[in-house]
Amino acid sequence: MYSYFFYLILWAICFIMVLPVLIVGVLYIFMSNKPVKKEEFTIEIMLSIIKGAKTKQAFEAALTQFKSKYKVFDDDKHFDTWINCIKELAHSTNWDTDAVAKFGQELEDANTAHAKKISIAIATVLKTKDQKK
Repeated sequence: MYSYFFYLILWAICFIMVLPVLIVGVLYIFMSNKPVKKEEFTIEIMLSIIKGAKTKQAFEAALTQFKSKYKVFDDDKHFDTWINCIKELAHSTNWDTDAVAKFGQELEDANTAHAKKISIAIATVLKTKDQKK
């Protein structure tokens, strides 16, 4: 039919026309597959989770998460936020006074350097909790 030279030129033209599509496809794959940065779980996020816990199941989940990650707390920069988390947990209506006192004792035992501040925070919350009843 035609000479080999015709087919060679036809294949070269097709390859040249497909080349930009392949390059754009490869660039798109490399640019879109960036790993998603995971947001670091901070004490501020924990405080918002505790404040947002309305049901007993949500409260129990927040309490379990708090105990697993923040039972022992060494960061002095975020200490006030940690104390606020403890206050929010203690102020919950899902707990009775004995459970709050036991929780406070656990935290005091785990954080001996801050035991006084923890006991004051929990005592203050229990006092206001009892006055509201």
